[in-house]
Order: sequence, then structure tokens, then C-alpha cells
Amino acid sequence: MSNSDNSYIDVFENVQKLIVGRKKELRLMINAVSKGLPIIIEGPVGTGKTEMAKVLAQSLERPFVRVDGDDNLTSIKLKGWYDPPLVLEKGFSRETFIPGPLTHSMENGGIFFYNEVNRAPSETINAVLTALDEKLITIPQIGEIVAKEGFISIFTYNPEDTVATNPLPKAFYDRCIWIHVSHQTFEEMKEIVFLRTGSSDNLMISISCEIVQATINHPELETSSTVRGAIHLVELYEDLETIDEQTLIERAIAVHSRKIRCKTTSSKTESEIIEEIVSKILSRYEDDRILRKKE
Repeated sequence: MSNSDNSYIDVFENVQKLIVGRKKELRLMINAVSKGLPIIIEGPVGTGKTEMAKVLAQSLERPFVRVDGDDNLTSIKLKGWYDPPLVLEKGFSRETFIPGPLTHSMENGGIFFYNEVNRAPSETINAVLTALDEKLITIPQIGEIVAKEGFISIFTYNPEDTVATNPLPKAFYDRCIWIHVSHQTFEEMKEIVFLRTGSSDNLMISISCEIVQATINHPELETSSTVRGAIHLVELYEDLETIDEQTLIERAIAVHSRKIRCKTTSSKTESEIIEEIVSKILSRYEDDRILRKKE
């Protein structure tokens, strides 16, 4: 980190106030950023990859520029383009050039955050390689743009998602520090839900997190739900509201059924699996607030 940045310890302490757990991953991220090394955070959806990067940028007081990978994200959109009317009037120049998110981040010494990098076309990924290696990019008619001190790139990648994605080239991995994140523990998940919802309903928070945990370990599911699902389910309830089993099943299906995906070998639907999970979890609780479903 430059002398103008907070110390390693101060940054870590600031980030830890806003992120539950992830101490090992955060220390590695801060260390990599302090050396100007690009990072790729790999993990399933809902594991806090984006949140970690945003909070780090906030703690470092650096601009945070985000792009989301998709088929339409070309290298031109990433680097920038010339404004046609201005070019007709003034020609090709810095004045007529509109910086893309990568160029903007480089010129402002910010954190360039590339979400779901494997969803972008291969040529777009290749466009960022010189920015990773040499901290510069070349713009036609202008020349080289060199990154300001503080510029760093952070990428995310979900290895479980193989639909409409592209394999990342070895050259890309070769330039990045790789950080793997997995689903958080049950207790960490409960703390996240409490912080995000402000709910004091410990019973509802526990049940919601148990539902998510059950999807993570379910043998018939290819894709599990996330802590966001637990947050949404708690938000659908008032504190200390009666937990009617049938109502909970309906709300859980609304929250989770499109977040999970069954294996092709399963004979059940996502909704059926959620219903089974909810009923099984509630059967373990002895609480007057829970109203059992009538058979």
C-alpha cells in the first residue's frame, strides 16, 4: 500500500467490522492489494465475493468501478470509445474519447471489479491482460494510458455455473492471486442475517439458516440456496410472528425454489424439495409459536 493508505492493520480492522468471518481470505486480499497484485475470488453464488471487494474499496477509500460479465461486454465497452459527433467536429483526440470502466478505473487509481468474468467473451478477457501485467492499455489514436497508483483489479468467478460461460485462459490465472471462498458456517450465516435484517427473532433466523444449510448438503441438489435466501425469508416475517408450517413452506418456496437446481437424476421438483426440508426442520423444534401443518 502507498504511504497515503491506511496501515495493513487498520484496513483489516475496518473490513472486519463489516464482513462476518473470512479472516483468512481478507488478510490475503489486503496483502495482495498492498503489493498491487490482481485478485480472482472464486466461489459459489451468495458467498460474499462482491461484498468483500466493495468493503475493501470502501476501507481503502478508493473508487470502486464495477462491470458484470456477459456476451455484450466487448473490449471496446471495457476500454472506451470515441463519440461520433465530436469526432466529426474535432477529430480523434483525448477530448472526443469516452473512457470505459477499465480506463476510468486506471486513470483514477481505483479498484476495477469484474463480476462473473467467465461470462464475458474471451476477447474481452484478453483485453485486460496488459492492464494486469503492465498497468497500461493502448487506445487507438491516443496511445498508452498508464494506471495511476492505487489501481488494482478484482475478478469473481463461480465454478459451479457452467451455463453461458467461457473457460478462463491459463494466462489469466497466471497473473492473478487466487482466493477461494465457500459457504459460511451456520453461526456465521445467522450473524449475517441478523446484521442485514435487524431482526431480533432468533427462532426465525435459525430456521431460515437451517433451510439454506439443508440445501447446501442436499444429495439431490446441484445448486444450493444462499444466505440471501435466509435474509429474504426472515424479512417476510414480523418479529415473533406465529410460524405456520404451511405458510412457511409457501414463503420458503417463493424465496428458494429459483435459487436451487435439482440434479437431472432427481425425480423431485425444487418446490417439493423445499417443502420436505421445511417440514423436516420444523419437526425438530418444540415451540409454541410453530403451528404444524394438518395432514
